Amino acid sequence: MYKIPFYIGTFLSWFIPGRENRRHIRGKINVFFFYVPIALFVKRTYGEKVKNIKFVRQISMKRFTCVVNNKYYVKIFRFVPVKRLNDYKFLLDFIRPYLKVQIPEIFVAKHIPMYVAEKISGTDMRDFDKDLIKKNEKKIKKQVMDIIDSLQKIPVMKIPDNQRFLQCVQARKISHEIITKKSVLAHRDLNASNLRLDDKLNIVSIIDWDSMCIVQKPNTDKEMFAKLWKFYTK
Repeated sequence: MYKIPFYIGTFLSWFIPGRENRRHIRGKINVFFFYVPIALFVKRTYGEKVKNIKFVRQISMKRFTCVVNNKYYVKIFRFVPVKRLNDYKFLLDFIRPYLKVQIPEIFVAKHIPMYVAEKISGTDMRDFDKDLIKKNEKKIKKQVMDIIDSLQKIPVMKIPDNQRFLQCVQARKISHEIITKKSVLAHRDLNASNLRLDDKLNIVSIIDWDSMCIVQKPNTDKEMFAKLWKFYTK
C-alpha cells in the first residue's frame, strides 16, 4: 500500500517540464499521500499535533524527506524493510557515545518503512556562501578527516552481531566477508547536504547515516568525501 504513492508521484510529475520542478512536484505528491501515516507516527512518537509537513527533497525514486512542524525530519523509503531500518537505528545508537559531533536520535515506524529524527543543530553547509566555504576549505576538510578518524577508531569487533553491517543497511545482501583488523565503520555519504555547521564554520552535526556500514577499505570515506568536495566546489 505505502509503495503506491511513489509510482503515482513519479507518473504525474513526468508531465512537468524541468528536472528540479519534477522533483519538487513528485515530492509534494508523495507528502500528500503519506500525510496521514506521517502525522500519526509523529503524534505517537512525540505526542505532538502535526501542524505542517513540508517537503525537503527527493533525490532518488527510493526515498524522500520532509520536515514536520519545522522540527522533525521524516524519511520514507521504498524497498527497505522496517527490520533493516531497525538495524540502522541500532548501529547509530551504538556509535553515538564515540563521536563528538551530534547525530540525530531516531524512531522507526513499526509497520511503515520510515523513520523520524529530531532536527539537530547547525546550518546546512549548502546554505553558506560558496566563496566562504572555499576560503575555509582547509579548516572544513580537517574537521571531516578528524570525524572520519574518530569513526574508524570505533571497535567494530565489539558491535553485537556485526556481520549484519558489512554491507550498507539500505541494500544489505547476504555477505560472505569476514570482519578483519582492517575493517572500519564508514558513513559513506559525507557530502555538503549532510554536514551542518555553526556560524564559525565548525561542524556540529552530521545527518543521513542510513548508508553507514562496516567496510574493508579504511579510505572509503576519505576518497568519497574528496570526490564530493570537488563536485561541490566546481
